[in-house]
Amino acid sequence: MKKSLRNEIFEWIGIIAVAFVVAFFINNVIITNSFIPTPSMESNLPVGSRLFGFRLNYLFTSPKRGDVVIFDYGFDCKKCHKMYQKNDDNKCPFCNTESKGSKKVHFIKRVIGLPGEHIEIKADYTAEQELFRTTKFSNPNTKATCGHVYIDGEKFEEDYLNEPMIVNSFFRSVDVVVPEDCYFLLGDNRNNSEDARFWPNKFINKKDIEAKAYIIYWPLNRIGLIK
Repeated sequence: MKKSLRNEIFEWIGIIAVAFVVAFFINNVIITNSFIPTPSMESNLPVGSRLFGFRLNYLFTSPKRGDVVIFDYGFDCKKCHKMYQKNDDNKCPFCNTESKGSKKVHFIKRVIGLPGEHIEIKADYTAEQELFRTTKFSNPNTKATCGHVYIDGEKFEEDYLNEPMIVNSFFRSVDVVVPEDCYFLLGDNRNNSEDARFWPNKFINKKDIEAKAYIIYWPLNRIGLIK
């Protein structure tokens, strides 16, 4: 009886250990389980959404325009607790602390510019207050200067944006050429997104893109493929 009970306990320990190893392998090699903490990708990915990304997607292929990707952006400094983008110095630009030991920061954004492309964001029209979801304009007669993304001189239409894209002294215009093996990424909630327009380095290297976001699994009423 004692031997049988002991064997059964060892069997259960073995099953749990194997399950743990399999789960660790799947979550760290095949998929990524991500949480959306900010509104930068609304309305496509609301705050609080949970999603799965596929880590092997770009093993043999490159990111495509329109892909929603999860990438290694930088660090949350262990000393001053400020977030910063990865840099060649491997130090926090705010307090000069070594990056080693600081918490990694991952972002999720949409691929807009591909290697070698000329990307511009420029103002080309004005929009009335009622076209915006937010109440950033208190004067009903106020118009916002807005614009579009241009790729190699051609206007890029983005039907997933939830309101016109403001282009002004804060949401600055852009005129860059994407380097080799790099990508230009923006949030879908263009007027409430910390993205390439604000980063010290406006480009994300392919090696830092960890997964393609595929499916929302929470909340239940949002279950579905990410477009």
